[in-house]
Amino acid sequence: TPPAVPRPLPARPDLSIRNLTFTYAPADAPALRGVSLEAPVGKRLAIVGPSGAGKSTLANLLLRFWDCPPGQIVLGGHPLSAYDPEAVRRLIGVIAQDTHLFNGTIAENIRLANPQAGADAVQAAARQAHLHDFIAGLPQGYATRTGEWGLQLSGGERQRLALARALLRATPLLVLDEPTANLDPLTEQAILATLHGLAPPRTLLLITHRLVGMEAMDEIVVLENGRVAQRGRHADLLQTAGLYRKLWDLQNRTLVASGDIAP
Repeated sequence: TPPAVPRPLPARPDLSIRNLTFTYAPADAPALRGVSLEAPVGKRLAIVGPSGAGKSTLANLLLRFWDCPPGQIVLGGHPLSAYDPEAVRRLIGVIAQDTHLFNGTIAENIRLANPQAGADAVQAAARQAHLHDFIAGLPQGYATRTGEWGLQLSGGERQRLALARALLRATPLLVLDEPTANLDPLTEQAILATLHGLAPPRTLLLITHRLVGMEAMDEIVVLENGRVAQRGRHADLLQTAGLYRKLWDLQNRTLVASGDIAP
């Protein structure tokens, strides 16, 4: 619910989550339990953990799809609830697992994030998302229609289009909810390198179960059953016999078995 008199958006959108607990329904177990984290402007923060750990719930609360007592999300020094929800969503660029595309051209779908953007800006965003070469190879290029719900595109192509859309918008806070879920390993690494190379002061919040590119993150928060199980840098977490090391070992065994990496 929007506040009666919403605050103007902050000039410096530092993000702070304080003792956040959230339950979808009274009879359900909490999806988040006392989660706290800090993401000042420019920080690269990864939130990782197994399926059901509460990672995507956190993204939805940031976008104010639900309110979140008890606990608090603070943006720019004020509670998130003090701002108009639509204004908050304009401040945050999101790449979600399920990308919505409408039945228009590829250029129109990218430009949805910034209707005033010219063709050069659209192409620059597509290049950053490693999508330009694919589009250029189509008979109608950027004028190619995506089809209803983007069904003319593969899952990986839809994901890269969503990334191009978010990059075109150039928001100060970028939330990535499983952004590489439908990508092959080489494209995944290239896109993560692009994201890590974005010019500051853009805050990057990477929500993922895939421990790829973690060495470039300023902090990794490991969730388990809605709680913070561990936090730290990649190298330090690998030295500890905890959940992060278990997830890392399991992922590497899976990649070896699939042939994506050498044993």
